[in-house]
This record gives sequence, C-alpha cells and structure tokens, in this order.
Amino acid sequence: MEAVGLNARREANYTSEIVASVYAYPSDTLDNAEYMRRCRFVPASSAESLALETRMNLIARLLSQHPQLTSEIDAVVVASGTTMTMAHPSDPKNVAFADLSPLILRQLGRTNALGLDIKACYCSGFLRGLQVADSLLANPNYRSVLLVAAEQGSRFATAASNRSSFCYIVSDAAGGMVLRRSALRSRAGIVDYCGYTDVGKLDWVGIGEDAASIIMLGSRAADATQTMLLEMAHTLLARNGLSVRDVDWLLPIQTHAGLLEEVRRKLEWPAEKLLWFGDLNGFSGSASIPSCFAEQVEQGRIQKGQLLLSLAVGAGMNCAGALYYA
Repeated sequence: MEAVGLNARREANYTSEIVASVYAYPSDTLDNAEYMRRCRFVPASSAESLALETRMNLIARLLSQHPQLTSEIDAVVVASGTTMTMAHPSDPKNVAFADLSPLILRQLGRTNALGLDIKACYCSGFLRGLQVADSLLANPNYRSVLLVAAEQGSRFATAASNRSSFCYIVSDAAGGMVLRRSALRSRAGIVDYCGYTDVGKLDWVGIGEDAASIIMLGSRAADATQTMLLEMAHTLLARNGLSVRDVDWLLPIQTHAGLLEEVRRKLEWPAEKLLWFGDLNGFSGSASIPSCFAEQVEQGRIQKGQLLLSLAVGAGMNCAGALYYA
C-alpha cells in the first residue's frame, strides 16, 4: 500500500490545500415512483443531455463562484467510469469522443494546461484522483489542480438488462475541488492517503458485457467492500497516530445505508459524525464524496480546518482512503 504521511510532508514543507469546492446534480430529480416508471419504459431525459448538464453546470458554477482561481489551474484531473463513450461501443450511435478533461480545460479557457482522465477505478476514482492531484502539486511547476469526479450511473440503473438490486440507489452527480500547493501549516491540506487493487476480485463489481448494466456479486461484494473500507480507515488512523475522536467527519462513498452503518459501528464512530445523504441524492459513485463535501461546505456543516476521513471501494476491486482538512 502506498503511503504519504506527515513525515514526508514535513520534509517537503508543503501540502495540497483545498481552496474551493463545487457540486452539481441534474435538475431532473426523481422520486421513487418516477424512478420505477423509468425502469419500465424509456427514460424521459436522454443519457447525453444528463451527462452534458451535470458536467458543464459544475464548471459554470466554479467559474461563477471562484473566477480568480481559474487562471492558476495548471492541471485538470477527471475521475469518471460512466460518462464517456468507448472506442468500440455496443451501440453504433455511441461513437467515441474526447475525454472529459479537454472539454473542461476548454471551458476554463486554459489552452496550455494539463488534462488527465482516470476511468476504471469507478467508485474510488475521486480518492485516486486526489492522490494524482497531490502528486502533481509536488512539482512546483503546478500551482493549482482542479479535481473533478462526474458519474452518470442512471444510464446503467434503468437498463432493461440490469439484474442487480444495486441499481436502485445509483444516481448522477458531479463534484469538484481546486487544490493549491501551499506552505505546510496546522490543520490544512491533505494529511495522508492509501489504497490498493485486489485483482482477485476483479469480476465482482463492474459493467456488463452490453455496456448498459451493472454487475454486482451481491453479498460477496458487499462483504469485501465493508472489509476494505474498514482496512482503509484503520490504516490511516494508525499510521497518523489518530483516534476516532481526532477526526471531525467520516465522509464515505454514499452507498447502501446498511453497509455504511455496519462500518460506522465497527469503527465505533459516532452517528452524528457520519456524513451520508444517500436517501436524498442516491449513490453517484466517485462523484458522491466530492459532491457531498461541496454541498455540506456550502451549507456550513463542514467548516474550514475540520479533519475528514473519506473511504471508497470501487470496481476492480479498488479501495482508497484519505485524511484531509477542509
């Protein structure tokens, strides 16, 4: 497992600090009855329009709320497993297209900045992207990095070929953070992260051969997810000499309430310090952590200088965790 830790940051005397965050949800929100109706018939909104709306609204909000930051963004890192078409699509109309990062750079007006896309980590994609952004900022030539996670899971959730009950919580969202290289100081920036890929469980979670359905091996995948989430939490807390009392918020992927409740119970984490809003926003995969973060910052629940622990497990199976200050 890779390690960062406080010692390496003290030697370098810098950190990657979160200086802005944004989120976007599709304007076409659904209640349970409407969701079930769409599972039986053709969805009212096309996959293309939902993807465009979610992605571009996020950047429009960033430009509106933080116009002074855009000129210093030297790299854009995008994590997504569900929004982009493939080079060899199952549907002839689903033609190959550019990755998301060039589109975001164009909207930002940054013609000479770096664009990177992370794809196959799925639900852990944002935390993997956090590692990439932090590594880029280790190079003094990069001032700020925009990290975006965008998922359009509903296109898989409503597919006629879907056979997984997991589909009922899958949703769409986008979330983003601007991270800046800053001088190391107390209660600021990324503290540590960890993660790995268990290739022995490669086929347990993923996208079906038709490129339209979700594969989820039920209880086996759920048990493995719980084990990995707990492992990430224990690793980060132990490695940094922290206890549950030292962390202000647990912000995990917004997956099944029952699974996360079991993780919370085994960590002996106070219920009031768990951020979970899956009953309202569904589970938007890699976008669920940054969109939840940005929304709770906007609402004043997460405050500057508070320490967060985020945990994620995705297809692969990839797991990741991060300790960072808001």
